[in-house]
Amino acid sequence: IYQKAPIVMRHLEMLLGEDTFRDGMREYLKDYAFGNATWTDLIALLDKRTPEDLAAWSTAWVDERGRPTIATEFSVGTGQSAVNTEGPFPVRVGISQKDPYEARGLRWPQPLTVGGVFREKAIVQRIRLDRDRVRVPLEGIPATQPLYVLPNWDGVGYGNFVLDPASRDYLLKNLHALDDELRRGVVTVTLWEEMLDGRIEPKRMLDTLMRAVAVEPNELSVQRMLGYTQQAYWRWIPANERAALAPRLEALLRSGLDTAKTPSLKSAWFNALRDVAVTNETLAWLERVWSKAEDVPGLVLAEPDYITLAQELAVRGVPNAEKILQEQIARTQNPDRKARMIFVRPALSADPQTRGAFFSRLTDPVNRRREAWVLEGIGYIHHPLRAASATQYVKPSLEMLREIQRTGDIFFPKRWMDATLSGHTSPEVARTVRAFLETLPPEYPERLRRIVLSSADDLFRVAK
Repeated sequence: IYQKAPIVMRHLEMLLGEDTFRDGMREYLKDYAFGNATWTDLIALLDKRTPEDLAAWSTAWVDERGRPTIATEFSVGTGQSAVNTEGPFPVRVGISQKDPYEARGLRWPQPLTVGGVFREKAIVQRIRLDRDRVRVPLEGIPATQPLYVLPNWDGVGYGNFVLDPASRDYLLKNLHALDDELRRGVVTVTLWEEMLDGRIEPKRMLDTLMRAVAVEPNELSVQRMLGYTQQAYWRWIPANERAALAPRLEALLRSGLDTAKTPSLKSAWFNALRDVAVTNETLAWLERVWSKAEDVPGLVLAEPDYITLAQELAVRGVPNAEKILQEQIARTQNPDRKARMIFVRPALSADPQTRGAFFSRLTDPVNRRREAWVLEGIGYIHHPLRAASATQYVKPSLEMLREIQRTGDIFFPKRWMDATLSGHTSPEVARTVRAFLETLPPEYPERLRRIVLSSADDLFRVAK
């Protein structure tokens, strides 16, 4: 809800117009001042101010699940291939939307800004996507094959955007060279979701990200690209390929750290390097940074940074891991951080039995009271480097979910499942989760079943 709600409100404002939306919100706040109101009340009030069918709009956007699949479609008037760049020919561009749950036949009416980039210029057109297919007006478009077409040009559109093959290929090769910051951000997200749906090979996506992040000046985009890079590396690249890729990736991150201009960018590059490091050379350097034998110019590390660094070194099984953990506990001044580190320490142990004992203690709700501490420990238990030994804990974690809902915070069940499954990519674990879902009794809470599906989404995609 925290991600979709702002999108819904932006689209509601675009549908009504800024003035109508503002005046309607003022009336809503005045009418219901010091009282209670619902979303339905707001839609009923705004519906009086527009010829649009807001009730139908709200059903699609708010009441029902899912999002539209929005695809770019080419047709070439001369009958030539849409990917043929030899000679001029008329190109027709259409945008289609489709309900992922086909039997429902839902439509998400929305304005959409579509951009086509040609060698001569870019043509940007705004359409209203309120039917299955809408043709993009072609006035002024050169009669040549576009370099690429981006159906969500301004990033405001809502849906699962499917690029045409020629555009997809061009953007994978040229993301780093696009001359607009917003466009690079939109394309980054679009390509990432194309990879999630299996239309882009993960290795190619990672190569694109590594080229782009090396030259990206926008800090928000750098942070998103680094986040995607870490996810691709740990979840989407097989372990044997990770080992071969690690030196190049670590060198890129080290270079980014050296050239970053601001403390926040320095921190982003350093955290990414710390979280993917596996080579002996980088781990030895990180240990020198942790021991304060070597500084990172321009980066100030605080106590929480040293704690995380010690724990990341330990989960990688560096030779003196226990000594590092013990010394970090001793030099930690904040009593809460010290207690948290003592709690999590068994989950970092190189001994599988010690890690197993840590997990067993969590079956007692009393030992789950510090939920943030529990989640950190569970995350280390299931770290990708230890995923094979943690497979045995997946089924018990699923079986504990209902009790965790009864005894914990409202957000704890989802976070518990995220921490449990985030390090796993194997078909074996995917089968374990599917078998659990298939054998649930009818009275099992639907909300918990959907939590499992949500947390397992990447696992299912990677395993497939």
